[in-house]
Amino acid sequence: MKKEGKKILSVCSIASLLIAGSAVSTSVKAADSSSIIRIGGTDRYETAAKIAEAGWNSSNYAIVANGEGYADALCAVPLAKANDAPILLTTSSNSLNQNTLNELKNLKVNHVIVVGGTGVVSDSVVDSIKTQVTSDVERLGGQDRYETSVKIAEKLGSTSKIVVASGEGYADALSAAPAAAIEGMPILLTRSTILPDVTSNYITSNSEITKTYVIGGTASVSNSVADSLKSAERFGGADRYETNVDVIEGFASDFKFNNIYAALGNGPIGNEFADALTGGALAAKNKNPLVITGQTLSSSTKQLLKDKVYTNATITVIGGTANISDSLAEEMKDAFGVSPSTGGGGGGGGSSSSGDNITAKWIKTNQNYKNIVSRLNGGDLQNSYFTIADDTTGTVNVELKKNYTSAEDIFNRAQEKYNQTGNIDESEIRQDIANFNERLTSAYSSLTGITANEDTLQDILKNSGSKYINSTDGTLNADEVVDEIINKAGDYDDGNGFDELKEDLTSKVEAYFENHPSKDKTVEVMVEGYVINKVQKGNETLYKASSSTEESAKDLIDLILPTTSATGKYYIYLNNDDYVLVNIALQ
Repeated sequence: MKKEGKKILSVCSIASLLIAGSAVSTSVKAADSSSIIRIGGTDRYETAAKIAEAGWNSSNYAIVANGEGYADALCAVPLAKANDAPILLTTSSNSLNQNTLNELKNLKVNHVIVVGGTGVVSDSVVDSIKTQVTSDVERLGGQDRYETSVKIAEKLGSTSKIVVASGEGYADALSAAPAAAIEGMPILLTRSTILPDVTSNYITSNSEITKTYVIGGTASVSNSVADSLKSAERFGGADRYETNVDVIEGFASDFKFNNIYAALGNGPIGNEFADALTGGALAAKNKNPLVITGQTLSSSTKQLLKDKVYTNATITVIGGTANISDSLAEEMKDAFGVSPSTGGGGGGGGSSSSGDNITAKWIKTNQNYKNIVSRLNGGDLQNSYFTIADDTTGTVNVELKKNYTSAEDIFNRAQEKYNQTGNIDESEIRQDIANFNERLTSAYSSLTGITANEDTLQDILKNSGSKYINSTDGTLNADEVVDEIINKAGDYDDGNGFDELKEDLTSKVEAYFENHPSKDKTVEVMVEGYVINKVQKGNETLYKASSSTEESAKDLIDLILPTTSATGKYYIYLNNDDYVLVNIALQ
């Protein structure tokens, strides 16, 4: 195929397609590398606010905890995950931290859960929240850290599995927090050699508990305590870093290794828990591991990064350079050792094409492309979702501007809320759907150059006949989605409601192709005159032109309503085996 005679590939359309339905998080700018992101403020309070801003565009719930002492806050991450909430920090003084107040307002929070008693979060702070943010404030606090952990566990509801960690240090509990949150397990605190009565009583009174994960070595949780627990399994090492590694390896199936979060786990003042706490909530939300490190990289952590993390994965550093230096972040990134072609987690990929990368030579030199980039970044084009870097590299670098609710999130958030409260918040679901539809509608306006056998993707969806899709514009049908969630609340695990929507839509799209005799039986996707042969992300093929009608229909729906983050490197292969390389990152 002669490239010179073809219309330029619409990168704006490709970017819209790839991010159209993804759940992604924004962040602050990376330091020196597009694969190293840092979320940090002038102090732990501003850092927590920036984490919340990075992970949530809005939030019905927020957790507020003391930022000066770890004791009561240790067990908050599973509570945050259950409520799809960020963790914000305040001091034990009588005034609410200004960064926290601002972020509570920015997120339009309706419900605040305060963790800890009046000695750690004063009534004056609670009153400030009630008068300036929302009157719906609940306090979960006990006489000590152990009772507080039990109260949080009770709030989470019944469970068959629990985590037990030391309440006399913060590292082990924070290492376990993302996995515990993803698994829906409460974290209960214990003394080293004695299981507190309040913890013991909780375990005894909950007969459905059949499994306990003990975090830390015997110096943290003695064998005598572990032996008193139900079906105890220990994750521990010689130090906090080995324990962190053991936890991540033990729960590896829960994690996506396309990104890792890194936070300081030890330091000169012995109170460096805050970044790992607030970052743990974001890690759990995105199902990524939280790696704790000292100010030098331990051999056990380095080996974990080599064994588990893709070489093209992203590292999100929590906190400023005083905690984790740029050089340490680079060292951690350099340790990533898994090739994308070997499988596993990861958001990037390597090219297996025998053709040429035409991105720099044929795409970026085209005046139409230059005009699009200039107008997009200058604000002339109506697009509030991404920008495209004006550079001459061999990659189209797309930066996402803000966080979104995905179609999958709509179902998962409703189900998590039902599991916790037994109620469905229909107004919240409808707001999530409205937010998603607004973004999908904007994406459709950029997708007109993408066709499948002459039909636009919007036309295919709106004419599919799926009850979940509005026939007028191809957006989600709020009434049907709400009915599906309400009618089956409690009857399916997280994600299954979304899976049913995708299965219905996929079958309808397949039937749409089968029932149009004028259409080819194999689906040909074109972008501005180019036939797309394959779309690949990492070692995963997202779309193939040679697929059957059934497979092509599924691939198209997976592109529009994916279940993984949009960030990563995409290889867009043409039918002459040349390719365009698109990298989607967080701004």
